[in-house]
Amino acid sequence: MYFGNLMTGVSLRKCFYLSAVVLVLSTFMAAVIIVKLSPLESVKCQPQPVTAPVDWSTLANDNNNLPTDPAATSTSTTTTTSATLIRAVHDNARDNERRYREMREKMIQTKIARMSRKMRNRVLPLVNSSTPVEPNYNVHVFYYAWYRSLDYDGAWAHWNHQILPNWKRNDKRVFPEGGHTPPADIGANYYPNLGCYSSMDPRVIDLHMRQLRDAGIGVAVVSWSPPSSTDNTDSVMPDLLDAAHRYQLKVAPHIEPYPNRNPINLMEHIRYLLNQYGSHPALYRMRRENDGAILPVLYIYDSYVFPSSAWWELLSDRGNVTFRGTELDAIYIGLLVDSQHKNHIKKSHFDGFYTYFGINGFSYGSSWKNWKDLNKFANQNGLLFVPSLGPGYVDTQVRPWNNENTRNRRHGQYYEVAWRSALNSGATTVSITSFNEWHEGTQIEPAKPVSNKDFTYLDYEPDGPYFYLNLTKWWVQQFTAKLGTPGSALS
Repeated sequence: MYFGNLMTGVSLRKCFYLSAVVLVLSTFMAAVIIVKLSPLESVKCQPQPVTAPVDWSTLANDNNNLPTDPAATSTSTTTTTSATLIRAVHDNARDNERRYREMREKMIQTKIARMSRKMRNRVLPLVNSSTPVEPNYNVHVFYYAWYRSLDYDGAWAHWNHQILPNWKRNDKRVFPEGGHTPPADIGANYYPNLGCYSSMDPRVIDLHMRQLRDAGIGVAVVSWSPPSSTDNTDSVMPDLLDAAHRYQLKVAPHIEPYPNRNPINLMEHIRYLLNQYGSHPALYRMRRENDGAILPVLYIYDSYVFPSSAWWELLSDRGNVTFRGTELDAIYIGLLVDSQHKNHIKKSHFDGFYTYFGINGFSYGSSWKNWKDLNKFANQNGLLFVPSLGPGYVDTQVRPWNNENTRNRRHGQYYEVAWRSALNSGATTVSITSFNEWHEGTQIEPAKPVSNKDFTYLDYEPDGPYFYLNLTKWWVQQFTAKLGTPGSALS
């Protein structure tokens, strides 16, 4: 028993001594590690002084004033060397960035030039030929007759367009305000080849209709508002119809959302429109599929503003004030912007729909990838689908905050993809946005290079002012060949 207790005491004492030795050694080793590492950690964790950039031109002068003390000389030499290295690194980075920008700009210019040559070599020899083309009445173009000039009308209209307020309320950027002062400064990013013309001038009207005819376009969809509206275009309709008839073209009214437009006054304005121009041979007419009736065609801009129930009353056979079977009966084409407008078009009993905007991706309707589905929807519901394609889009002279919706023309490449998308969709009628909507830069009307002290206008160079009319002619020929017929207009 005693021996056992003795052994236990010895073992405990041994364990105590061993533990003490281990503790001392551990403490010593930890102290050594701390002493060794503390200088490194102090350098790593403290903020590092940054040597100010040194201008290369000052280095020579600085070297002449170096201190004579060896220690100071060594420190100064180290500092100067560090500054020189940092400066060299900065300069090298700037040189690399400059070379990258120059290389990228050269690549872009080379690509644009290659695309331009490709387009000119492939298309222009075909469309610049003197071979006439028949107008295709399944190709429509939106036409605007709202321009007025000081020389012809006594006052400017639309060329002096006001800069519109930003529709994004959270956008805090500051943009210019006011209007434009023609003829040097106009509300457009391109400048018309004709200058700031008047849409009332018969010579301008005749030239425009001849240009449409030469491009193979069959129908001018003319922006229209009633005589009671402040910016009305009704007064030019007789001359437009007469000129269109001279060139075997047709005209379809494009009813704008004039102030206080509602289903009741719209009904009266359509009555006025058809009473005034319904008998003119240039008014565009189509055959309605379900009953064979030959009727005028009317486009309705912003049709979705009216509820489908209101349109149903006008366009359904069972509506209380129906147009069907009356002197107001026509082929009514509504505007589809969002996907839910498909149901609106169907419930409203429109005869068809168009997409208007030439901005791919701006809306559901204007997105090229959706055109096949929209054509399928139209076929399933007995509707006419009219996709709207355009050569590009830019409106920053009237909406300077709207850069995100700019679509560069890329020397006709954008237009080409739009046309191909329309052809591949299966649509049998297409519309072009636009002939002369200069404010939004969608025009195919000839443009020319112009600049003023504050702004250089875009142009079609190096392809020439008639490039997009020629390009349109070529695509109309492709469209006609695909359908196997140039289309027909019914009188």
